[in-house]
Amino acid sequence: MTTPAMAALLAAVKMDPSTTLDEACDAALLCWMLDATRPWPEPAKAALESLLDAHRTGLGDPAAWRRLRRAAVALGDNGDPHVKALGQVAEAAAWPVAASTAALIELMRAICHLRAYRASLATGWTAEAHAEATATLNSIAQGEGTRVPERHEIPAMFEVRHPALAKRFVAQLDASNQAFSQFPAEVAAWIEGARR
Repeated sequence: MTTPAMAALLAAVKMDPSTTLDEACDAALLCWMLDATRPWPEPAKAALESLLDAHRTGLGDPAAWRRLRRAAVALGDNGDPHVKALGQVAEAAAWPVAASTAALIELMRAICHLRAYRASLATGWTAEAHAEATATLNSIAQGEGTRVPERHEIPAMFEVRHPALAKRFVAQLDASNQAFSQFPAEVAAWIEGARR
């Protein structure tokens, strides 16, 4: 019988929520999703490995789950943006899947954000470029003492003011959006394979 967590996820990936999957699929899917976030940097490795083991073995000890959640929250508080994004993944996975209606959907969303972040980095986008783009866009949006532009005018004004940065901004945004939207399709494909 399909669990509430799987039913919520099925709706999110636009699959028939009446699809019948047994409870073992929840943990298997969650483990597959966690594995899909590799490679893990050293500061995140132990916490994510522990979560993977907990889900694989069906850990039932509430105190152990509380320890896993504390480790996940610590990752989310890390100053490194990559580790912090993995911390969001860990926090979503730090619950027994059978006890949480939102576990699978929250994990999928966190992984979408992680993949978007990684895709942005892969374009060469940096924290410095992000800060410069944000400052430029905010300056344009405020009108710099002149007329405040309409929202739809801002991208063209950005291209005029800083063409190279605008081009890089659009490239990283496109890559980020593509990566974000691709993971739910991969999840749907995994579920489709599990149904067979």
